[in-house]
Amino acid sequence: MNIYKLYYSFFTCFLFPIISVQGQNGQDSTVVLQLLSGDTVIYKLSQSKTDHITGFKKNKNKDIWTFKIYPFNDVAYYTLKNQEKVWIYQPDPSQGNFLKISQIEKFILGKKRAKYYYKPLRHFVSGMVLGLGLGLIDTYKEGAGFLNDPNGTLSLATPLLSTLIIRTKKYKIVSLSSMTEKEILESHYKKGYVSGKKIKNSIASFSGSLIGIIMIFIFNN
Repeated sequence: MNIYKLYYSFFTCFLFPIISVQGQNGQDSTVVLQLLSGDTVIYKLSQSKTDHITGFKKNKNKDIWTFKIYPFNDVAYYTLKNQEKVWIYQPDPSQGNFLKISQIEKFILGKKRAKYYYKPLRHFVSGMVLGLGLGLIDTYKEGAGFLNDPNGTLSLATPLLSTLIIRTKKYKIVSLSSMTEKEILESHYKKGYVSGKKIKNSIASFSGSLIGIIMIFIFNN
């Protein structure tokens, strides 16, 4: 008898609320989340709490919805069907939110543009060259030359080193007090773009150097 009560409690406390949300909300609760990372997510909003939202995230290119909780620190706003924006991000220096709504919106736009349109080819090639070079040095054996010693610690550390050596040029901001409002917004857009570039450059240099190390490992075996 106890096992049936356990199944019943599980269904009523966990499964039933999920089924109810899917059945009741349907398309009416569907919003588009704009994350601070620059990503957008199609989302069936269930509840908005004091520090997070709950609902179902649509998987890309599939009509499959999975339960997902987003903390407010990850979300800028969500857009309703009528294109109205409901802002979750609020300026609050005590929480580290120093930018105004208009400024963070421009920052996100810049980050999103870098995320979807910027191609870090130079960093990828530089990473590969670095991987090949350091990988080759790692196989050097005195008296025998290159490709005569097993790959060691240097090869293992090269992908991480590449993200430190091959850097993204920093965006220098002049004093905001001397700028117009339009120039300030443009500055935050560029800062967001550089932030997005930096992430993609790090991934590209890491990947390129890893490929270079793998190539040396293959030649060395």
